Amino acid sequence: MTEKVSRKFKRIVISAQTPISKTGNGPAVGGKVNNLLLLGNNSGNGKENGKRYLVKGIRGWINHAMMALARKEGVEICHTSDKTETQKGENLLPEGFHANGKCYPEKECIKHRLMGSITKQSKLKFEPVIIVSEANNKGKKETDTLAMHIATERRNVLGHKTKFGIQDFGERYFSGELTIKIELLEELTREELGFLLKAILYAPELGLGASVNNGGGRVQLKQITLQEVVRSRGFDKNGKVVEEEKTRNLWKEMKEGMKTWPIVNA
Repeated sequence: MTEKVSRKFKRIVISAQTPISKTGNGPAVGGKVNNLLLLGNNSGNGKENGKRYLVKGIRGWINHAMMALARKEGVEICHTSDKTETQKGENLLPEGFHANGKCYPEKECIKHRLMGSITKQSKLKFEPVIIVSEANNKGKKETDTLAMHIATERRNVLGHKTKFGIQDFGERYFSGELTIKIELLEELTREELGFLLKAILYAPELGLGASVNNGGGRVQLKQITLQEVVRSRGFDKNGKVVEEEKTRNLWKEMKEGMKTWPIVNA
């Protein structure tokens, strides 16, 4: 292989499992199914088991976990909204939050330091979570997709003593093992790392996606690792690009970060 180019960075890798989650993209116009975001079809014949879907809402899930955790600890941070009141002057923000980005730059809160806003770039890059039906993945090894069970729950309810349908709707759901990768675009302070790790640990309490009150969105965290990654690329004599990754676990940094947050006047 030729001389390589490389980059060193850190990332958090989360291994999790869900019995059922519905992170739908909303129904299409005139449609009756709340669908996952379709990225394409690898089967070549249009069959369902070749479709690749994007799991939406991962960043928002962690974002809301940060809010819930900070409120629990009595730490004021940014809300997801940058608006403070309605046109009628009614307050939109719950106690313990300020409008998103309002703290920047004078008294920037810890959530804004990590997640950013329209005025500042986030320090975190959430890698896309792409899933494919496990029926299409037998015997195949794809690094950019996760094989999961994907199906649709359909609801068709008729009115009392009539044949008139009062509910005719479907929701796409998935179940299986998830891998979530969060790249750190900048070096985090121990406090920032601790807050992020604790928010990830707290996130299952909120549930992922829709229908949480009906049993959907349950997530079991299995492993969380902080890695130092060296990613390199080169090409062989035929011009084929070869990509390699070498990783090193940073357990001590995780341990120290977990001790650091919350702190007084965070």
